[in-house]
Amino acid sequence: MGEWRGYWPYDGQNGPRFRNLQSLSREYLTECSRERAKEMTVFALVALTSAWPVIYMVITVVKLLSKGRP
Repeated sequence: MGEWRGYWPYDGQNGPRFRNLQSLSREYLTECSRERAKEMTVFALVALTSAWPVIYMVITVVKLLSKGRP
């Protein structure tokens, strides 16, 4: 009679990529952290690009006010 190997029907190299919930969650969290890093990089780029005109305006106004009235 056959030996009991548990509930999972796959064994050896023919099995699915994720054998249990732990490896599935590890793969998911790794992928999420990569995507999060990409999104944060793009967000930082967009935020710096949109903040540049405001910073330049503040510098210009400060220079104008520091010269005083003619």
